[in-house]
Amino acid sequence: MQIIELATKLQSVGLSEKQARVYVAALFLGPSAVQKIAEQAEINRATTYVILDELAAMGLVSESTEGKKTVFVAEPPQSIERYLDAQNKQISDKQDELKNILPSLKEVSRSSDGVETPVVRFYKGIEGLRSKTSIYARKAKPKSMVYGFSNFDQVLKEFPDILQSGPSLRSRKKISSKLIYSLSDGEIRSDKKLLRETRKIDQPISADINIYENAVVISTYKGKDSVGVAIESKDIASAMKQLFEMAWKNSNK
Repeated sequence: MQIIELATKLQSVGLSEKQARVYVAALFLGPSAVQKIAEQAEINRATTYVILDELAAMGLVSESTEGKKTVFVAEPPQSIERYLDAQNKQISDKQDELKNILPSLKEVSRSSDGVETPVVRFYKGIEGLRSKTSIYARKAKPKSMVYGFSNFDQVLKEFPDILQSGPSLRSRKKISSKLIYSLSDGEIRSDKKLLRETRKIDQPISADINIYENAVVISTYKGKDSVGVAIESKDIASAMKQLFEMAWKNSNK
């Protein structure tokens, strides 16, 4: 059987292609110098040195001397079985150790007790807030509803194109919006084509709040000092939706 063909079969027990070729070449040649093993395995000399070191660490090759020459000797094929036995023992030991660690890991796991633990993310600067908006727009489910409180005097200073880009982000997934907003000059009208309902209030809103199905995002727009906080929690989002609907009912149409 050709060396390359036998080496290919040997890969099935866990040796890499080059490890298998070098081992079979060394087994075929008997005690041999690196150059001869490299030629037989059809691998360059430098790489063969590296592979021989790996095989030696696995107990599949040993180093010897013949006169002044260093030669490498492949251990008998049974050494592969011993190597696999050692690997299996290591895996078994690791599994036993994991059993000891698992209770501690479960104690700190977010979902170990079935209670949702909110994930909180922070964003800084205008680019951070722009990224945040894009991320949660992509995460929103198709045909879902986004609720928002917004001070458009602040928003338009930082994002002059928001009235065009915002609906564009939502329209791709047919996401509807309900918006309670403040604006000193002008009006943002409800628009069925844009899937948007709006209500304007007189008192300026202090910070933007966007409520998604599983997250609430709070933002303040102050140029480079802008900050955003995203709380990923279905329960908190549900509570905020209830507060929004109460505000919606009490706002002027």
